[in-house]
Amino acid sequence: MEKKTPFTFEQAMLKAEAHVGRKEKLSLLVEQASRKAQQYYEFILAPWETLQIFLRMIRAWVAGKYRTPDESVLMVVAAVLYFVSPFDLIPDSIPVFGLIDDAGVIGCVARANLAAISNFRKWEILFGGGFPFARH
Repeated sequence: MEKKTPFTFEQAMLKAEAHVGRKEKLSLLVEQASRKAQQYYEFILAPWETLQIFLRMIRAWVAGKYRTPDESVLMVVAAVLYFVSPFDLIPDSIPVFGLIDDAGVIGCVARANLAAISNFRKWEILFGGGFPFARH
């Protein structure tokens, strides 16, 4: 039986480069990540909002409504790719623990891109349809 090697963040960064130029791939990735986030909501409670910001940022970027530095887009896409990969450093099939590495990657990417995330949140509030918790 062939042993499969875990998916790493470095591999996710390489894969992100291929995704960034293809809007349809990014849209499918966002949908896949949204489904997984809904399924495992209670296990990823801490990074939940950050992941949601990442997904909204990708959607806005794909739609051509928002621009951010290329490196930030690559890292955010790589974090989402890592999140959707079921076989990463700690396989998602291991209950609870399988999402710890995903949460760690999301947190690290968020910390490395605080300015980009802050700018995106300001843009969302000012130009992107209002505060996300506003009543409609």
